[in-house]
Amino acid sequence: MEKSPATEVSDLPASKRQRPNHPDTAAKYKGPSVDDFAPTSMTRAEFDLLSRNQQKKVMRQEMWDERSAEFKEKQRIKRAESRRRQKRRIAAGEAPAKRKPEEQTRSGYQFVIDMDFDDKMADKEIKSVCSQIVRCYSANRQGPQYSDLHVTKLHTRCRQRFDTAITDHPSWMPTRISLHDTEYMDLFAKEKLVYFTADSPNIVEKLDPKKVYIIGGIVDKNRYPRLTLDKAEQQGIAHAQLPIGQYIQMSSRKVITVNQMFEILVKFIESGNWKSAFMEVIPQRKFKDDKPEVSDSESAQEDSKDE
Repeated sequence: MEKSPATEVSDLPASKRQRPNHPDTAAKYKGPSVDDFAPTSMTRAEFDLLSRNQQKKVMRQEMWDERSAEFKEKQRIKRAESRRRQKRRIAAGEAPAKRKPEEQTRSGYQFVIDMDFDDKMADKEIKSVCSQIVRCYSANRQGPQYSDLHVTKLHTRCRQRFDTAITDHPSWMPTRISLHDTEYMDLFAKEKLVYFTADSPNIVEKLDPKKVYIIGGIVDKNRYPRLTLDKAEQQGIAHAQLPIGQYIQMSSRKVITVNQMFEILVKFIESGNWKSAFMEVIPQRKFKDDKPEVSDSESAQEDSKDE
């Protein structure tokens, strides 16, 4: 009977490969063991009563608590170096200088970021959307004009994320952003509200300073189509989408991040030109075939803005 050829170790799945026995290589695999761990938050007897997974969680948490101060110090040094690099880029003319608050004027436009989707996001998506709020605040401070920006229904995990990871938010300028636990319906008249949603059949051609425009604060990877449109219709408020399709062709559904949406609005307020706002903010990879397509209506709409 013919023997089957020997299976190479590299052909086996990772879970079935044996760890190398060479001491120098094996040392790379060696990590802390719960069997040798000495817990500080409980007695060893209490620790031994836990399941193996619970023991590992306790061990990881205590190890993190011990190293968090060191980690925070490294992050502080990294941020300081980043600020120095940015100053050098500004001095060399490679980046725009930050505007001082007194150099900005109020645009008169009002925007809301609706954070009422906490239960529909995974933890990593909560982290992402909160980071996008930080970028929105930064964008509102950098342009020649700033708008009234409100973040509503900031509660549960998103609020916890702000309180634990974005600890400088209490010092944010209240004229550039306002954080609320309440719903936007409690802050503004219903007839003033317009919900931006990619599923709306209505197209916004220009912004109205008498309106309050709402951006859905969610990272959903297209898992919840019509989510924001359904909410707007249930509340009986107006809804619309940006005229993205009139100026560029995107390779996928016209969904962009929260900060990109706000940055587009900021750029449009500055220039009055949708095309330049889209081109400046939307990443090139989202364009169909990496080439933006301009519709025949572009010149007519730009002429109407100039009148």
